[in-house]
Amino acid sequence: MMKRALCALLCLCLLMGTVAFGVQAADTVVTGTVFGIDADSKLYVRESASTSATVLDKLVNGDVVTILDTKEAGGITWYKVTTPSGKTGYSSAQYIRINVDYQTDEEFEAYLTAQKFPETYKVKLRQLWAQHPTWIFKAQHLSMTWKRATNEESRALKNAITTPESWMSMEKGAYNWTTKTYVPVDSGGWVTACKQVVSYYMDPRNFLDETYIFQFEDLQYSDTQTLAGVKAILPSRYDKYAEDLLKAAKETTVSAYFLATRMTQEGSKIDGDFVGDDGTDYSGYYNFFNYGAYAGSQYGAYHGAVTNGAIYAKQAGWDSPYKCLLGSAEKIGSGYINKGQNTLYYQKFNVAGENLYNHQYMTNVQAPSSEGRIRANSATDAEKAGALTFIIPVYKTMPEEATTLPPKTGNNNNFLDKITVTGCTLSPTFDRYVKTYTGEITDPSVTSVKISATKNYSSAKVVGTGTKTLKPGENVFPITVTATSGQTRTYTVTIIAPEDGGTSGDNTPTPSVSGSYTVGETVTGVQPATTAKDFLSAVKVKNGTAALYTAAGSKKTDGAVATGDILRVYDNDKRLTASYPVVIYGDVNGDGKVNSVDLRRAQRHILGVIKVEGYFLTAADANRDGKVNSVDLRRAQRYILGLLKDLQP
Repeated sequence: MMKRALCALLCLCLLMGTVAFGVQAADTVVTGTVFGIDADSKLYVRESASTSATVLDKLVNGDVVTILDTKEAGGITWYKVTTPSGKTGYSSAQYIRINVDYQTDEEFEAYLTAQKFPETYKVKLRQLWAQHPTWIFKAQHLSMTWKRATNEESRALKNAITTPESWMSMEKGAYNWTTKTYVPVDSGGWVTACKQVVSYYMDPRNFLDETYIFQFEDLQYSDTQTLAGVKAILPSRYDKYAEDLLKAAKETTVSAYFLATRMTQEGSKIDGDFVGDDGTDYSGYYNFFNYGAYAGSQYGAYHGAVTNGAIYAKQAGWDSPYKCLLGSAEKIGSGYINKGQNTLYYQKFNVAGENLYNHQYMTNVQAPSSEGRIRANSATDAEKAGALTFIIPVYKTMPEEATTLPPKTGNNNNFLDKITVTGCTLSPTFDRYVKTYTGEITDPSVTSVKISATKNYSSAKVVGTGTKTLKPGENVFPITVTATSGQTRTYTVTIIAPEDGGTSGDNTPTPSVSGSYTVGETVTGVQPATTAKDFLSAVKVKNGTAALYTAAGSKKTDGAVATGDILRVYDNDKRLTASYPVVIYGDVNGDGKVNSVDLRRAQRHILGVIKVEGYFLTAADANRDGKVNSVDLRRAQRYILGLLKDLQP
C-alpha cells in the first residue's frame, strides 16, 4: 500500500505542476472540486484575477470546475476555471481541490471494510486518501441511533446560531410565545438552532473534505508539532505566546495545534489589559479560552460574559500567559480529551464521552467546522504529508442521504393555536407542541365532521382541514402546516366513529361496567405497572364489550396501562356508548409508572416551569384534595421510597 501511496503522491505533484505552469496536453482535462467554503457562503468566480473584479458566478462546496490556468496576483493564487454553468473566470485556488482519480486499492478497501465505514462515507474517504495516502481514518461506532442523537442535541438552548431566522428553533423552550421572541442562549444574539441545522452539522458526511475533516483530528499531543506550526495557526498578535503554548501542550499531552486553533476561535478580550463592565481593572490577567465567560450573576452581581471571564481568570490566578495556557490546557485535557471528547466534533457534540449530550465545550453549532477550517488552513504542506489521524463518528441507523441545510429565508413558525372538530371534544387539551389528538362520535347518524385549525403565523399554509367523511371505527386525519421557510409540522386528529353493527333496535340494552376498579367520570384504582391484558380482565361489562385505547387513539393490547389511556365501552350492536379516561395517581408523565420522573414533573408544574394539564394534572393530585402542591409531592415521594403502601383510592 505504501508504494501505491507514493505513486499517488507523485501523480498529484506532477498534475499540480502541470497546472501551475499553464501547460496541458491537448487531450488532458484537469478538474477541481470546491471545498472549505462556509456552508452558508459562496466562492466567487471573477472576471479577472482581482478581489475587486466583477463577479461572474458563485460556487458552493462540491461544485466541480474545469481548471484552465494558474495566475499569481495580489498575493493570491488564482485558478482560471470554467464553472458548471459554463462561465469562465478566476477563483481563489485555496478553495479548489485538484481532483485525483482514485485507483482502487485492495488494501485500502479492506481497511475501510474492517473499520465498518458505511458506503456513504467511503465515497469521500476514497477521494481524501487519493490525495493524502498517509492520512489515517478511524471509524468510531457510537452506541446511539442517529435519531436519538439528533433529538437530544436539538433540545432548547443546547446548540446555537445567530442568523438567519429560518435556522432558528421554535421548539419548546426555544421561543417565548408571550413576547414573540427567541429565548437567548448567550449574549450577542445567540439562540437555539433548529433540528435540521443541528442535524446538518452533526452529519460527518457533510465534512469529509480536506478542510472540514480536521474537526475529527485526534487532539493528543505529538512530538511532530512545532513552534512554526503553532505560529502558522495563531493570529500575529498571539505569536508572542506561541512558545508558552507549545510548552503547556507538551506538559499536558494536549495537541498544541488544537490549543492554537481554539485560542484563535475564541478571540478572547481578556488578554492582560481589560476593564470590566463594573469598572474594575483586570490588567495582568489572561483567559485565552474564555473560561467562565458567560453572562450571569455567578459572582454576586450580574455581569456580562467578558467581565465574568475576567473574574474567573483572577480567581484562578492566571496572572501570566503561561499560567493561563497551562491551566486551560489542563482543564481541557482532563475535562474533555481524556474523557472521550478527543476531537473538536466530540467537544461540541458529546456523543462519545461521559454524561452524553451534556458537558459540551461550546454552544455554537458551527464551532467544530469553523475551528476545523482554521486548523486546516494553517496546516503546512509538511504536516499534511504526515500520518494525521482522524476519528470519524458513525451512528446507528443513519439515513441514506446526508442532511442538507434549510433555506435562508422565512421562519419556522408551523404551529397551530387551535384545532376544533364539530360534534366532539378532542383529547388531550390542545397544546401547540402536542401533535396527536383523539375525538369520539357516539351518535351513529353522524357521518361527517368539520375540522378547523387556527394557524399562529398568518403566512403559514395549512392543508387537511374542512369537511371529512367518517367510516365506522378509527378515522385518521393529518393536518399539515408549512412554515415560510418550508419546514412542515403535521398534527394528527383521530376520530372514533360508532362501529357498523347492522340494525339496532331501541330495545338494545345499555352496557354497565363493574369489576376491580372505580368507574365514574374516570377509571381509578389501577395500580402502577398493571398490564393492559390484566386491566381488561378485571373490567366486567354486562350487555357489551370493552377495549383500551391510548390517548392518541390507538388500540392498546399490551404494555402498561397509563394515565390518559381510555376505556371504551360498546353495546352488543358494537356501538360506542361510553368512554372513561384512566387516572393513575402519581403517574404524571403517562408512562404507567410512578417514580422520580413524575415527581420532578409535578414539581416543575408547581414552580411554574411547565404546565401540566388534563388528566395528568389530576394524577399529580396525589392526596386527591383538588390541589397540586408540596403535600402531593411529599405523598408521592413517600410512596416511591416504600414508606406509603398505596396511592390509589
